[in-house]
Amino acid sequence: MKFIKQYIPFILALLPMMFLRDFTPSNELRYISVAVEALREGRFFALTHQGEPYVEFPPLYFWLLMVSKVVFRHWYMIQLAMFSLIPSLLVVQVMHRWVWRYEMGGMRLSDGSQSRDLAQWMLFTCGLMFVMSFYLRMDMLLCLWVVLALYNFWQILFSPLGADEEHGVKPRDRGTVRYQFRFGLFVLLAVLTKGVWGLVIPLLVTTSYLVLSGRGIKWFRVWGWRTLLVLASGIGVWLGGAYLEGGQPYIDEMLKVQPYHPLFISMHHVRPWFYYIASVWYDSLPWGPLCMLMLVVSIVRRYRSRADLPFIQRISLQTPLQNFFALTFLSTLIMLSCIPGKIDVRLLPVFPFLIYVGVMQMGQWRWPLVWQWRMLWVCRIILIVFFILGCLAPTYNAHIGCYGHVCWRARGFARELGTEHYYAYHLPQMGNMDVYLHEDPIEATDDDFRLGTMRNTLLITNEDDYHDVVGRMRQIDVPSEYLGTIVSRKGPYVVVKFE
Repeated sequence: MKFIKQYIPFILALLPMMFLRDFTPSNELRYISVAVEALREGRFFALTHQGEPYVEFPPLYFWLLMVSKVVFRHWYMIQLAMFSLIPSLLVVQVMHRWVWRYEMGGMRLSDGSQSRDLAQWMLFTCGLMFVMSFYLRMDMLLCLWVVLALYNFWQILFSPLGADEEHGVKPRDRGTVRYQFRFGLFVLLAVLTKGVWGLVIPLLVTTSYLVLSGRGIKWFRVWGWRTLLVLASGIGVWLGGAYLEGGQPYIDEMLKVQPYHPLFISMHHVRPWFYYIASVWYDSLPWGPLCMLMLVVSIVRRYRSRADLPFIQRISLQTPLQNFFALTFLSTLIMLSCIPGKIDVRLLPVFPFLIYVGVMQMGQWRWPLVWQWRMLWVCRIILIVFFILGCLAPTYNAHIGCYGHVCWRARGFARELGTEHYYAYHLPQMGNMDVYLHEDPIEATDDDFRLGTMRNTLLITNEDDYHDVVGRMRQIDVPSEYLGTIVSRKGPYVVVKFE
């Protein structure tokens, strides 16, 4: 209850969006369709989509969808959106507790507690972070596992508020066994959520920090036998289950796609190397640009004021944790820029560290309290705007390409008229309509209109496409009864009845 009370403004702002919004065909319906097929066929490791092996993502997120279906018996947006909203709130909470324990004096506009509250509001209303809090995709879940893994990595290295209270930490030499197991567990969960990305990001960040901070010898403590035991056990169970259900061909396809394609080969989302360097500015609006500016200014100031020190020490920030947050942001951004395939949502794990290190730098400038209240009001306005947009969702669902309402109407007409099948014509991702129709729609062709094969059926299509094909059929004297009758319209879509 305390957790819910603390974040109730964020929850209330997104409730209309989660209640009234429809599933998008390209990703959300596809993920649900994969879960539907897995439940229907009794497969939980070797997933398939439209009968083909689905090896793009590991099974953890789909397991959550399947459990949700078994518990609630239906697919509701509100229930599935919780797998994005709850991880989002937990990310904010983990970052809050992390800074509270280790950086008591590092973040201060008027006092530490108010600055930590400001950082929470800024992080939750930060561009892509906010949007992915209600969108059905596994990236927010990945972000949570990465943050928890790096939090436990920090616990392995440091104790909070030690002898060096100015920096808020002291090196930890004992009592790290539980943190090593936790670190391995959260890396494993990240791997089971998003595949190779769940391993590459923690490995890159932890190795970079240990090397640059002169603690390279502790790499074997972090990535020691305990961590590797947890990873090997979990991945072994996953691959073993996939082998039993899908056989060697499924394993070969999965090992070909999972490790190599995301890092070295990309058939989709191919963009230039500087794409993320540009997109991070608008993906993190409105707070990302401000935090990046504060980070750059702080590094430049410290570089100029420490001319007698080596380069790494000259550009280092005030505390070890600030250095770690900044390195997490920069190293992940550089690594992602080196990958051929680029999609904005992959930046999600860097936003918590960017926002918090930015607010830490604000604390050094002793900004007037009035500026903090202005920024809080911007956050509140963002929440109010999204609340209003969520309330208007039913009016624009169909216009942004969602199939939910038109499929529900088609099912109603099918029960009323006793039709046998559903057809779909020239609709993208129409195979995922089985989530609504409880059967795969048949792809209609021009020959079906010309030969009159769609008897006692319903057709779902775009109204412009329907009028286009009807016009062409009439030019070749196709009988009118072969062309059907529109019985319902919703947005750009129509339901056509064939006698």
